[in-house]
Amino acid sequence: MLAAHWFKQPLKADAIKVGSVYKLAHEGNIVEIAKVVDVGPDALGIPHVTYDVSVERARLAKYEERRTLGLQSFAERFRDAVAPEKAPQPAKHDA
Repeated sequence: MLAAHWFKQPLKADAIKVGSVYKLAHEGNIVEIAKVVDVGPDALGIPHVTYDVSVERARLAKYEERRTLGLQSFAERFRDAVAPEKAPQPAKHDA
């Protein structure tokens, strides 16, 4: 699975939006899930992505933290977008 990561095309930087979720699988059943919380330039105008990451490993505790990467580095690291879960729709009642 890890080798497949190297052959995927990086995400287009303009496709990375606040609220998007991405995953990265490592050897040893380690999975990083990144949820984008901010995309924008720093004080020097360099675009960055701030994201909450949770790192999970089979049968071990997971940890979560907030990180920031340059936009291009984020796009190269997190290539697998996770489809957003559809929220259940409230039932409609006829009046």
